[in-house]
Amino acid sequence: MVLKCSLAYFIGSLATFITPVSNLLGHYDGKHMVATFCTYFHPARSMGSMHQATLYALVAFMYSAFVSVGSMGLTILFANMDLMELGHALVLVIFCAGGLGFIGYIKHTKAHPTVNVACSMASIAIITILTKEGSVQRAEFNLGKIGQVSIILLMAIAISNFLAFSLWPSSAIDDLRQLMVECFDAFSESLGGITHSFLRGSYDDIDSTKYASIETSHRTVFSSLLKNLRDAKLEHYVRGTEKQHRQETLLVESMQRLAQNIGGLRSAAHTQFLLLREVREHELGGVPPVPLGSRSASSDAGRLFTPPDQEIEEYLPGDHPVGSVSNSSSNSSIAEAETADADIESSPLTVLDEFMYHLGPPMRSLAFSLREMLDDLPFEAAPPYRIDLNPVYEDSLEKAVDLFNEKQREALNTLYKSDAITKRRSVEEAADVEEIAASCGYFSDNLTFFAEEMKSFLRILQELQRLQETNERSWEWLKFWKRIGKKKVVISSEEEALLRTPSQTDIVPVQVMLRRRTIPNVSPEAQVPFTYKVWKAFGALRQDHVKFSVKVGVGAALYALPSFIPTTRPTFQLWRGEWGLVSYMIIMSMTLGQTNNSGEARVVGTMIGAVLALIAWIAFPENPYALSLLGWLVSMPCFWIILNWKQATLGRFILLTYNLSALYAYSISMTDDNEDDDDEGGVNPIITEIVLHRFVAVTAGVLWGLFINRMIWPLSARSQLRKGLSVLWLRMALIWNQDPLNSLIDGRNGKKHTDITEEYSLQKTLIRLNGLAAAAPHEFRLKGPFPVKEYQRIHNANQAILDAFHGMSIMISKDPKANRREMEILKYTKKERDALCARLSHLFYVLASSIRLAFPLPEHLPSTVRARDRLLAKLFDYRANVRRTAGEADEDFAMVYAYALVTARISEGLDELIRNVGLLYGVLEDEMLEI
Repeated sequence: MVLKCSLAYFIGSLATFITPVSNLLGHYDGKHMVATFCTYFHPARSMGSMHQATLYALVAFMYSAFVSVGSMGLTILFANMDLMELGHALVLVIFCAGGLGFIGYIKHTKAHPTVNVACSMASIAIITILTKEGSVQRAEFNLGKIGQVSIILLMAIAISNFLAFSLWPSSAIDDLRQLMVECFDAFSESLGGITHSFLRGSYDDIDSTKYASIETSHRTVFSSLLKNLRDAKLEHYVRGTEKQHRQETLLVESMQRLAQNIGGLRSAAHTQFLLLREVREHELGGVPPVPLGSRSASSDAGRLFTPPDQEIEEYLPGDHPVGSVSNSSSNSSIAEAETADADIESSPLTVLDEFMYHLGPPMRSLAFSLREMLDDLPFEAAPPYRIDLNPVYEDSLEKAVDLFNEKQREALNTLYKSDAITKRRSVEEAADVEEIAASCGYFSDNLTFFAEEMKSFLRILQELQRLQETNERSWEWLKFWKRIGKKKVVISSEEEALLRTPSQTDIVPVQVMLRRRTIPNVSPEAQVPFTYKVWKAFGALRQDHVKFSVKVGVGAALYALPSFIPTTRPTFQLWRGEWGLVSYMIIMSMTLGQTNNSGEARVVGTMIGAVLALIAWIAFPENPYALSLLGWLVSMPCFWIILNWKQATLGRFILLTYNLSALYAYSISMTDDNEDDDDEGGVNPIITEIVLHRFVAVTAGVLWGLFINRMIWPLSARSQLRKGLSVLWLRMALIWNQDPLNSLIDGRNGKKHTDITEEYSLQKTLIRLNGLAAAAPHEFRLKGPFPVKEYQRIHNANQAILDAFHGMSIMISKDPKANRREMEILKYTKKERDALCARLSHLFYVLASSIRLAFPLPEHLPSTVRARDRLLAKLFDYRANVRRTAGEADEDFAMVYAYALVTARISEGLDELIRNVGLLYGVLEDEMLEI
């Protein structure tokens, strides 16, 4: 890919060195821009990405042409009315501030590499016409420069497209399918390792570096999958195979669900491992049980489960108090000897052994069948990645799932009727037994979900195979006349509320209804003033991306102002102010940290490129053969940086400065009409002046960008990160303010930000916060370096919590309405679940407040451990005392089991968040308390 990009740059540079091509571009001195555009529009893209980049580049050219022609026409109009200065002012406001500000808006809102390339190319073209060419300043209508820019752009597009499609072409469809093959290999490894660890009761197999790297790469691979899926869409549309793209989209969505089910399996295995480690410490390590009253808060912190308060003894069967079970001093050594065997036979470890004895073989069989399919699917391992679907897979998978479900029911019915379950136990043992049952049930459920999702995947793959074999082509997207007249039915939230059934409609109190008609947080009887209505109407202008575009436009207009003033225009031209304005547009980013990072790369890249250009011109002045070959050699490491480094812009800035200096110097040396460039030597270029002017212009543009970003609506990545984390945790608190399982009985409340299905929106928020965390270290901070490690751990904990949210959301979506038995269980445990939700919501609220105010956390925070133990004890009591009638199946407990494990994962994530927020804001300083 580096060689292909360097060849594109080399061919683009020949437009400067080959005289016939140079003459085709006219007498203007911007011929080096062919190589510049080839640097931006490089061919190291897939065919689909090239289609997209070409489309965006053409749109950028049309936009820049519109702005250029409009600015000339407006100036001519006011010049004819002897209002030249007013015309220039309007050009600065409308076309410079407005036109470039709109580019900044698109660049930020789209945040896509090919869009950024198109925005940079449009900025270069617009700035060249507005500030350098001079037609706008002279009120002349001159299409010569616009024609040159159009030819340059078309040449760069043609060069890159030719090399992209002819030299080692890359297909986004093939890349997508290769990633799918790699994902399924990773699925196979994970499924085998997790199942093996669960059956062995050891976490060693999936706690290794190998499986940690597999889990880490999952998110990166899925990001690449989505990118290649977008690029493959254009390839399919050009080929007329858009129906195949729809099936590939369904495949990727199915793969995401498979990955989530593997996450559920890992969570269940992790819970089982922690619980078994605790039980073995007591039963195998000879550690005596600790009386309930002697446990301290510190000992609870390191345990997955701690015994509940004595209040919950009533939930457990038995005629003896809990203390008589756990207090060894009240039992004689003879009694201990008589009951030792019975205790061993009914210990939590025995419960797990019986579960593995009954369900282990069918679980291994199902996992083996799934691994065999994962290793063979979905495509062949090498291009052209054909689908070779074994016809027996669907039938064999159906039989394996039916056998597993049958054995699961038999095993669980046998297990729950055994003495190991029904025996009267202490609170601690009851919690352990119920947690083992939850982890085993949750693991088997997720394995079943995984198999069911594999059935769906096979059906989608069969349809894709049919489409490929028939080679069906349609180009439906071109038939625009079929879409004319079709109107999408949009149902408003009010209409949706009216369409609900009465059981789903919430009863809104009168006070709340009145409050919706007035100002929030004000008395409901207060009248709404006109000023408040105006403030609400202009709400869009308060959004950060709108303010950013205004900021970019104002800064661009102020920087371009000297080029419209006759007394300052010569200085602006001498020091190449247009390239300072281009640098300003390139480095401007939403936050201070992103702008600092980009500006630093711009200045360093400009220095390196200037030195290389200086050396090249001194060694080979006006030598087209040596300069072209040397430029090709310079481009190779630059493109290697562009394609492989995280700071890719550094390589681009080096190459752009080399173009602006060495290629520009050769261009003006071969031009006869060069009156505008006499200040830099004319036909005898003074390379030191050219390099100096470029470096000063770029540095001035970078400094101007830093100044504007700091002085006009500054957005600090650090403050935005704290604010974003606070809002993220506040939304999590709102979700857990009401028990998510209540929706199984009452139906979904439909309120925004309070439904657990909001986790998808929270995931997008977390991705944005991760970008802010990457930009924050580049901001100047007097208090010391930015705490990168702490924020990285906070991000990981947030991701683990959102994974747990998603697991709960999937369980609810699979069965959104509880059956009669599930309703009984949910109503029986409502008090305990409400108490647990209250603690989770409270902790999220406290964290949100602490990080928003940068204030230390309280020393004593509520613990979720005892609340979870109460829930588990209540479940044990229901199973032992209430579940007497026939008709119950273990599936009735699946939702509550998932709930128990999800809340465990959330509690672990909260502990990690509390620990790291305490490290960030653990010291109470005197100035925090000043008013």
